[in-house]
Amino acid sequence: MARSRLSLSLLFAVLSCCCVAGGYAARPAPSTSNVVDPASASFVKSQCAGTEYPALCDSTLVPYAATVGTSQARLAWAALTVTLGGARNATAAMKRMAAHGGLSPVAAEAAEDCVSMLGDAVDSLKQSVAAMALVGEQEGRREEARKVRFEVDNVRTWASAALTDDNMCMEGFKGEAAGGGGAREAVRGHVMGLVHLTANALGIINAMSNHTQP
Repeated sequence: MARSRLSLSLLFAVLSCCCVAGGYAARPAPSTSNVVDPASASFVKSQCAGTEYPALCDSTLVPYAATVGTSQARLAWAALTVTLGGARNATAAMKRMAAHGGLSPVAAEAAEDCVSMLGDAVDSLKQSVAAMALVGEQEGRREEARKVRFEVDNVRTWASAALTDDNMCMEGFKGEAAGGGGAREAVRGHVMGLVHLTANALGIINAMSNHTQP
């Protein structure tokens, strides 16, 4: 019994470390240029200032200012790509937790549900990234304005669905007592980072949607 508890504690410790090392690691490829236009960095920071977690937004997106330039579409694409990477990391961590065994019945059921919800979030974010890439190609073309608005609305719907899935994953662990083996704490440490990334991406998309209204 003691060995089982020790093994479970080690698993939660590894998952907690993964959320720090991997949760925000997946990012769009940065520009190969070492020179970042101050106007581009300023643009990214100004957009991040309107998100729920501006410090996180700055740290994940400012390094890609050269790629983003002053394009709202490219910034939204970068934010969604970062979020997709975080969702994939979270899903992999939850799959490991669900497969490990040794969880309480409540935590085991919640872990299985969470894997499914995060899988749905990954699917929604994949669609969002692909659609926003198309928006980036059409950005600035007056004849494509209606299509751009349609795609941005789709992306906003998918990103909102992903945020709902993220939050529902956390809701499933409310029945797990705090400190009861560390399941809720380990999940929170990983999934809440994803919630923050998703909320920021959605904030950037909403700002873009307002900008593209007729």
